[in-house]
Amino acid sequence: MSIILPVLAFAFAAFCVWLAVRIVNRRERWAKRLGWGLLIAATPSYTFLLGPLLWLHRHDYLPSSMVDACQRIYWPIDWLYKNGPAPISALLDWYREIWI
Repeated sequence: MSIILPVLAFAFAAFCVWLAVRIVNRRERWAKRLGWGLLIAATPSYTFLLGPLLWLHRHDYLPSSMVDACQRIYWPIDWLYKNGPAPISALLDWYREIWI
C-alpha cells in the first residue's frame, strides 16, 4: 500500500513531462488546451482540499510527518490568512469552520 503514492507521483511527473514536450516541441493546440485546463482545475482544488485535510488532522487520521508536509505545501494559504486582507481571512475562517 505504501508504494501507491510514489508510483502515482512518478506517473504524474512523467505525464507532465510528456505534455510539456507536446506543447514545446510539437506545438500542438490540443496539448496547450489540456495544459491550461489542468492548471485551471488544479488551482481551486489546491484550496478546497485544505478542508478535508483539516478534518483528517482534527480526527487524528494523519501521521505527524504528513501534517508537516501539508504545512509546507499550504504555506501560501497560511501566509494569506495571516497577512492578507480581512475578507480573505474571514472567508478562510468560514471554510475552516465548515470542516472543523
